[in-house]
Amino acid sequence: MYAEGQLVKVKDDQGFYVYVPFSPTHLLAKRQIKRFEVRIDDGRSISGLQRRKIYATLRDVAAWTGHHVEELKDHFKAEYVARTGNPWFSTSSCSMTTANEYLEILLEHCLEWEIPTQDNLAEYAPDISRYLYMCLYHKKCCITRKSGAHLHHVDHVGSGRDRREIIHKGMRAMPLLPEYHDEAHLIGQESFNRKYKVFGIKLDDDLCKVWGLKNK
Repeated sequence: MYAEGQLVKVKDDQGFYVYVPFSPTHLLAKRQIKRFEVRIDDGRSISGLQRRKIYATLRDVAAWTGHHVEELKDHFKAEYVARTGNPWFSTSSCSMTTANEYLEILLEHCLEWEIPTQDNLAEYAPDISRYLYMCLYHKKCCITRKSGAHLHHVDHVGSGRDRREIIHKGMRAMPLLPEYHDEAHLIGQESFNRKYKVFGIKLDDDLCKVWGLKNK
């Protein structure tokens, strides 16, 4: 379901209240809906940099698949609409928020299918934490984007503990190919993070399931 709301009140620096007209409201109780996701549109139009990143990524996908850029652009727009429930848009006049969400779908596709790109996806990503999360979800090295990554624990497990038995949920980790995994241990986590501009992501239920880890 998708519904639009209006800002009602800002509570200091702690949050805000939104009024969302919605009918029939009994569906909320019937389906026991208690949590909601708020999409914040900053109202600014797509920037030239965002547009260049979108088209550069579309050209990379086109070169790898053999499809035309315009065909791919509409294909991923349709995926954006299906995922978000938001309306169709134009890359010439959409908001910055829409542009970022659309670009993230493109980058996720490149990551999942290991599509070679001219530029580093991590530098293109509007939200680096989401990019690193998707690397974990698809088991792709966050440095090279290649398969075969090992789970590197940023939070130390501790010597003598059985990693198959500990609760991993909430621990920070990143997916690395063996050579980068070794390097992280060799030069230390802080140095590794600075060198490659990455950081650990907390494992949630979905990531624990993907990696076959205990979460409770």
